[in-house]
Amino acid sequence: MNQAKRYGWTAVMVILTLLALFVGQALAGEKTLVGEINDNYQLIVGNQTYDIADTAEGNELAENHISEKVEVTGTIEERDDIKIITIISYKVLSE
Repeated sequence: MNQAKRYGWTAVMVILTLLALFVGQALAGEKTLVGEINDNYQLIVGNQTYDIADTAEGNELAENHISEKVEVTGTIEERDDIKIITIISYKVLSE
């Protein structure tokens, strides 16, 4: 194998490795939680409260499913000791 081909394959392997790392980190940020929606735009999971981020999906969930048990998938961030969930998808669960 000549040197140019060797460098080409090395470059491809480095790019694929970096891509796998970045995709893995992005997916690791997603969480699935089961809880109840209250009338303050919040998801209650046990004794933990998550503010629902102001997005189309989050607003639909918070406005149309108060007091319902839901399974949500989203990303969570923390600002000033407040947990905020950005809803990616959700499913209303029957009790």
